[in-house]
Amino acid sequence: MPRTSVLPATAASSSPTTIWDDPDDAPVPHVTHDPAIGRAYPDLTSREPDFVALAGQLIEACAEATDGCFPLEPDGVCAHGHPTWLRRLGVV
Repeated sequence: MPRTSVLPATAASSSPTTIWDDPDDAPVPHVTHDPAIGRAYPDLTSREPDFVALAGQLIEACAEATDGCFPLEPDGVCAHGHPTWLRRLGVV
């Protein structure tokens, strides 16, 4: 679990600012469209796995989709149109 520090809101912003203790723990931007056809991916329906789980999925070549469907090829899309987390995060 990443450790974060939350700073109070400043005059320029009404929301608190999050400072990541380790830049490698900062959230990774998601790929929102299928790069092959340009169609938008469906909204997420399951929580993003942690780094260790994602690494295991990559090594085992058995990945979970963003809606929880399992098992899939790491670069696959489930029958419901959801890509794997590895694909959504741009790893594969």
